[in-house]
Amino acid sequence: MNQHPSAGEAEAADRWADWLLHTRSAGDPQYELRIQARVAQYVERALQALRLHEHATLLDFGCGDGALGLRALQHWPQLRVVFADTSMPLLRRASERAEAAGVHARCRFVHLDGSSLCAVADQSIDALATRSALAYVADKPRILGEFHRVLRPGAMLSLAEPVFRDEALASCSERSALEQAEDGEVTRLLALLHRWRAHQFPDTQEALQACAHCNYSERDLFAWTVQAGFEQVHLELHLDSGPSLAPDWHSFTLHTPHPFATSLRDVLDWECSAQERELLEGVLQQAWNQGEIHAVERMAYVAARRP
Repeated sequence: MNQHPSAGEAEAADRWADWLLHTRSAGDPQYELRIQARVAQYVERALQALRLHEHATLLDFGCGDGALGLRALQHWPQLRVVFADTSMPLLRRASERAEAAGVHARCRFVHLDGSSLCAVADQSIDALATRSALAYVADKPRILGEFHRVLRPGAMLSLAEPVFRDEALASCSERSALEQAEDGEVTRLLALLHRWRAHQFPDTQEALQACAHCNYSERDLFAWTVQAGFEQVHLELHLDSGPSLAPDWHSFTLHTPHPFATSLRDVLDWECSAQERELLEGVLQQAWNQGEIHAVERMAYVAARRP
């Protein structure tokens, strides 16, 4: 199974690689360590649902830099892992990490087009896991059908996916309220806050429905998994509130919650006048200094069996 993505294919920059390797942590090593620790928690939770026999093959769908698959290789010494992603730079990073860990001989790397698993044979996989990957697929029922196709009878499926729908619904409600509000100092501040949030999550029903990572709920994930033909489907929704993982104000302003969001820093630099910037940045930085900025994480974990 030892196979490297070609260097020429992997060198082209893409949105996913740039976000995962740079923008996500704002280039801050301390921030990156905190994010990796949180990701490790998601990975462990996703792997708990898998029951793997000796010499089994796991498909890490949307593998990114390989966090889930590499951890699985540590858990099961005889395991083989197929790392699959749409990003060649990230596949190359996963390959390099596997080489450094001494497990490359048990790995295969597959470049996906994002809508199918045509490079993976029918009933050739013993387990399939995702971590923040299915969320960004436009046609989720179709790809769940592909998961069903490549899994052997009795194989396990484990999904660990963020649910952003509540943030998008809040953004839509905020926009509607602002459109009906009378002008004033408080309204101007709320409008500026919304300007930033609308660069992270859609603020109209039309945009929400067109947004792959916002237009579904955990109930949809459950229903689609059942409809794809899986059995013993179990879903847990984990809601966690806490302070931002960003170590300082500067890193907080550069962070984005997903690859399609715009940072607060860019909104301040490119979307605000000098007066607007002074107002918005002043209020938010004061809230940061007082420890009043918190984040809510919504993760859906789905475990299922292929009959």
